[in-house]
Amino acid sequence: MQIKSYQVIRFEYQLIIDGQVVDRSPEGHPLTILTHFAPNLPAGLEHALLGKQPGAYRAVLPPEAAYGPYDPTKRVVVPRGDLPEEPRLGGAFAAEDVDGQALLYRVVAVEGDSVTLEANHPWAGKTLEYRFVIHAVRPAEKEEVAHGHVHGEGGVVHSPSPE
Repeated sequence: MQIKSYQVIRFEYQLIIDGQVVDRSPEGHPLTILTHFAPNLPAGLEHALLGKQPGAYRAVLPPEAAYGPYDPTKRVVVPRGDLPEEPRLGGAFAAEDVDGQALLYRVVAVEGDSVTLEANHPWAGKTLEYRFVIHAVRPAEKEEVAHGHVHGEGGVVHSPSPE
């Protein structure tokens, strides 16, 4: 049996790929997460946050700890007429791959009657460097774990029940 220790962590970050800052938390607005309930974070970043105290840190995540390796089978070229609507760059289409797995494909190129669709995450196959500052760490409350989200500052504020 594995026992998880749930924490609430407030932090700011910069994501650097190939020497360029490609993402960051909003200036002056730290993110607040409940560990083990942060599906929008790469698993490697959450792992790098765990057990840390407030301070500045750096974590380098190989593709396997981030968005996975690049999978060339998730890039397909289809006839424009096979799509349910007119494609536009950056648009998206849901479809199943050859194994029946549901994927969200982004339109990355439209050339004549051919449309290139990409289902890999834009950062798949990339090594990610995170520079982050942890502002606060505290144990999660039982109610937060039961609800699956942070309560209070940086989280969800529940309205009192009407009586």
